[in-house]
Order: sequence, then C-alpha cells, then structure tokens
Amino acid sequence: MSKDKIRQYLRPDAGQKVESWPWPDMAEDGRKRRPGGNALGYVPPLPAVAPAVELEPEEQPEPLTAEALDAIRQAAYDEGYEEGRQQGFEQGREEGRLTGLQQGHEAGLAQGLEQGLTEGQERIDELAARWQQLLEQLSRPLAAIDKAVEQSLVTLALELARNLLKAEAETSPRLLLATVQEAVAALPGQDGQITLYLHPEDIELLQRQYDQESLGRRGWELVPEPGFERGSLRLKTALSTLDTSLAGRIDQLMANFIKANWSRFHGPE
Repeated sequence: MSKDKIRQYLRPDAGQKVESWPWPDMAEDGRKRRPGGNALGYVPPLPAVAPAVELEPEEQPEPLTAEALDAIRQAAYDEGYEEGRQQGFEQGREEGRLTGLQQGHEAGLAQGLEQGLTEGQERIDELAARWQQLLEQLSRPLAAIDKAVEQSLVTLALELARNLLKAEAETSPRLLLATVQEAVAALPGQDGQITLYLHPEDIELLQRQYDQESLGRRGWELVPEPGFERGSLRLKTALSTLDTSLAGRIDQLMANFIKANWSRFHGPE
C-alpha cells in the first residue's frame, strides 16, 4: 500500500484520537486451553469413541490323525497321478500324432514314389511300343523300296548278261553250237534226217565248225531262214518239230544261275 493511500485514512488534521490495541494475554488462556486448540482459542470437538467389541475366541484346529494324514497324502498322490497321467496322455498323444504323421508321410512318400515309378515305367513301355510301331511302319516302305530296287537290279543284270551273251554269240559259235546240240538231244527219234532252220549268218557259223561230210554223218540239213532272229532255231523231223532260240537259251542259263545262287543272297528257303 502506498503512502498516499495511508494518508487518506489517517490524517493528523482530522482530529481523531487513535488508541493502541493491546496484545492478548496468552499465558492464562494457554493454561485453560485444551491441547489441540488453535491460537484463537478454538477447540475442535473430540472424536466419538466406538464402543468396545468383545472378540470371540478363535477355534483351534483339531490335531491331525494318522488316518487324516494318509487321506491327505492319498488325495495329493491321486491328484498328482491324475495330473501326471493327463499331462502324459496329452504329451503321448502329441508325440504319437507327430510320429504317426512322420510315418504316414514317409509311407505316403514311398508309396507315391513306387506308384510314380510304376506309372513311369508303363509310360516308357507305351512310348517304346509306339516308337517300335512307327519304326515298323517306316521300315515297310523301305523294305518295299529295297525289294523293288533289288528286282530292278536283277532285271538290269539279266538284261546286261543277255546282251553280252548275244554279242558273244554273234562272234563266237560256242553258244549257238550248245543250243543246237541241246535241241537235237531233246528231239525224239534222232536216227532220221533233221532239218535245221537258222538265220543265214548262224548257218555260216555252223559251217565253220562242221563241213558237209560232218553234217551228212549227223543227218543235218541246214536251211537258211532270213526271217529268223540271230540265235533262233527250228528243228524238224519226220515225227516232230521243235522251236528254240538263243534268247531262250540265255534266259534258261540266267534262271539256272539265279536258282543256284538264291540261297547265297537270301538265305535258305
């Protein structure tokens, strides 16, 4: 509070008399005041006192007998046994489940592997059979081609051999003589006269081998036949007539050659 405000309430010129306020005597009041009072002499009321309650005596537990101890021990044993059995059952069931799962997995794996191998082998056999069938189907045309090629080669070889023999027959009388001799031997009744019809050039070849005396002894009469091919021959007697040719003779020779060598190229029949 400022001095100006104090002067507003206490002014000397107001003519008022200010009396001093004495301090109270705390000694006497202090003797009369109960403990717990404050400086102003206020004493709070005493708290209400609850009535005394009489406590009942506690029951003393009865002393345990041997039977009670056995019962307690048996109950604890049964409880522990049941708890252990239940825990063991749960643990055993879990272990059994895991073991069964493992065994089932291994058994299933082994069975699946075996089944897979079996099915795989069946599939392999099936594919192998199909490949074998395809190979057989492919080999059949090849076999037919081989057979056709073989036949063509044989035909070509025979034709070449025939042409070579014809060329040989035109320059050498050996084939012609052999053909004439075989034809004469095949005639029935060879004691009589035999007339031979040949190409004029073939007659010249025979005359180089047989003179007129030799032809007379054999009873051969050579008659030229310009319409015949080289190697063609007709033999005529009083009883029969036989037509043959050098070409037929060559074909017979080729047939005999093939027959003799068939097993060599194709194996025994």
